[in-house]
Amino acid sequence: MDNTGLVSNILIAGKTGVGKSAFLNYIYGRDVAESRAGSPVTAEGLHEYEYYDLERGILFRFFDTWGLEADRSEEWHEAVIAVVNKREGALDIADWFHTIYYLLSINSGRVETYELESILKPLYAKESNVTIILTNYNPDSAMNVEKAEAMEDVLMRELGINRDAMIRVNSVEKKLLSGQVVSTLGYEAVWQRNRTNLWQDVERKLPLNLTRHLLDELEAWRDRSYRSAEKIRMITPQAMISWKARQIEKDLESTLEQAALTTEEAMAQGVRHYIQLMERYPLVGKQADVGFKTRRVELGFDYSFKRTIRKMVLGMIPGIHFIYWAFKRRTAERGIKKAIDQQYETVRQAIVQDVQRGFENEMKQLGRTLNQ
Repeated sequence: MDNTGLVSNILIAGKTGVGKSAFLNYIYGRDVAESRAGSPVTAEGLHEYEYYDLERGILFRFFDTWGLEADRSEEWHEAVIAVVNKREGALDIADWFHTIYYLLSINSGRVETYELESILKPLYAKESNVTIILTNYNPDSAMNVEKAEAMEDVLMRELGINRDAMIRVNSVEKKLLSGQVVSTLGYEAVWQRNRTNLWQDVERKLPLNLTRHLLDELEAWRDRSYRSAEKIRMITPQAMISWKARQIEKDLESTLEQAALTTEEAMAQGVRHYIQLMERYPLVGKQADVGFKTRRVELGFDYSFKRTIRKMVLGMIPGIHFIYWAFKRRTAERGIKKAIDQQYETVRQAIVQDVQRGFENEMKQLGRTLNQ
């Protein structure tokens, strides 16, 4: 057993009675639901509890909604979307929701309007990693199949998703009064979806979060620089003004250097976390035969990231030209602020237009390598 504390965060939502406990036990392990007992409320509408998979060495951390009903949908929306926003904007992939499940019961045969408007549409609008689970599926029942298809049609129409974004599942083997046995179903499809969704999430989200970090650091530099410029007074010696302007320039250089280093480390850690999860997630379908091939990625991993990301970021940002020596005492504050704004805008445009594209290309190239 590899007990490294590798974490996978799961958000599971749905109305009372849709079969969340049975689903978690079926997909993650039969003892999962037991760990829910006495779980503390960590935010309004969410219960957090953990299940350590000894065999795979993964700590699954579940964030489960309380019984969702129409009269509390707005509370749920505010509480959960706030948590999703906070986690999905993190640099560290270990903080993300690696999977979001929304459960609907085929037995009900319907999708409530408040589920669509208050929960599902906002999540899809954020491009969150959502898989819709239709529980209590019986492929041998014409009525059950008809209900499932009708619910899928509604979801596709309202959410603009494909049918493969929804998985029909039966979590518990049942023996009906007729004597028919309804077997468990959906395990492989769920894990295959988890694998596919997670990489798509990493490929899309990591460049955005890295870019946002760079922009946040640039914004912080501008704020610091403004405060420094505002301390200039008429009695400030000319030499001190020039020194202050030079310090603002050097601060930008060091800010970009440190931000580039942070993005390099975050990208490397994010991909490493993904690879480790893929190695430990259950192997299904063709993967059960060939395994998850990461050896060649690991061999070139340090070179790919430690030598290129930092240089890429700094190489795409124009050189800093802060004309500090031209500032006169009487107009120094205004002149320095103007120079700060010009430098800020130049760097910001480079980050948004060039650096983010560089991140995206790097992730697409790695994605092709992983899927060869």
